[in-house]
Amino acid sequence: MEYKDLIKNAKANGVASDKAMWQSVDGLSDMLCVLKEEHPAMYWEFMRKQHSILYGPHYDKNFAEMDIERIRYTGPGGEKKNGAHWSADQVEDATKNLSFPSGTTKWDKYVAFNSFYSDLCSIYDESQIIKGAHKFYFADEDGPQGKIWEYMTAMQYGS
Repeated sequence: MEYKDLIKNAKANGVASDKAMWQSVDGLSDMLCVLKEEHPAMYWEFMRKQHSILYGPHYDKNFAEMDIERIRYTGPGGEKKNGAHWSADQVEDATKNLSFPSGTTKWDKYVAFNSFYSDLCSIYDESQIIKGAHKFYFADEDGPQGKIWEYMTAMQYGS
């Protein structure tokens, strides 16, 4: 039997109360702590999928900061850099006159503009990067909702 079968049967038998479900979640969470220690990549891939199921393909502060910490790049002067170039507030200020798809979060923008900066800062200035990142991630006519989330997931997990 798989875990999902156990839950389906409990629901079908009328015993899947909120209290019982939260106890089950607590038990699963305890098991995930072991997975996090022994197989961190698998744990974070699972957590990322769960986040996307619950919140859609959009960033919150925790996932944004985690993805930004992984960014490594060469700055415009040839120096090695990592992490954010702009703070979330700086991104908000720089993009306040641009329009974004419904559901876009502050953290989607933070990751998108910093990611684009890290890839192109050696050939484009900041204003070109802002325009390019906006077009690529948020104004792509045939792009998916939450393109930055999907892009970063593919970069990290290949799916």
